[in-house]
Amino acid sequence: MGLPQLRNDVPKYEMIVPSTKQAVKFRPFLVKEQKTLLVAFESKDPKQILGSMLDCLESCVQGINVHDLASFDVDYMFTQVRAKSVGETTQLLHACAECNEENEVKFNLQEINMNIDDDWDKKKVIQITDDISVELKYPTYKEVLSNDMLAKKDGPVADLLFESIISCLHSVQTENENILVKDEPKEEIERFMNSLTNQQLEKITGFVESMPTLSHNIDYECVKCKNKNTIELSGLQDFF
Repeated sequence: MGLPQLRNDVPKYEMIVPSTKQAVKFRPFLVKEQKTLLVAFESKDPKQILGSMLDCLESCVQGINVHDLASFDVDYMFTQVRAKSVGETTQLLHACAECNEENEVKFNLQEINMNIDDDWDKKKVIQITDDISVELKYPTYKEVLSNDMLAKKDGPVADLLFESIISCLHSVQTENENILVKDEPKEEIERFMNSLTNQQLEKITGFVESMPTLSHNIDYECVKCKNKNTIELSGLQDFF
């Protein structure tokens, strides 16, 4: 007689996808997903970590393709699934700004904020010249994983910014055409980017730099000197 199969793969919770406002149902990680994530995080390989996050969310979240979501959507969803899987409270070590004593600071993952401009959809089209505009989008982790420099954040800052901007390009619109960037060869995209003036590039860069991110501020009192400290967490890497 075989062992019973537990029905723990049924979605039990609901959350809202930040960029689309879609309600989706999800279940906590099972042991098999926890093992996959543990191996990935121990490897310290950014590509393996991102890949395992996407695979686990794909298994746990119902009714949505996580590979097509903006990267910050995936970050937020991962924190919510993790909160229901291993506990809503997590902790980190932080050195006091006054005496450098390390403090164990606890915080609730469900208090993490994701601030998105409700008008972002109206701001995604940037006028470059009188007859040429660029439509922007938020990049997905699928695109990040296909780019070694972005996935590993390995390279000069200027090159990383350049690649980040390219990942946000959706289309280039002229008087007669709407050219999808994903259908163009890398050489053509780079040629277009290199033809921009600094002022034109700054318009696009502003969209990239204002991309939503996980954020949370924590106030605590040092256990040694009683100094009041504030921790500003931003981006998934600060939370885990």
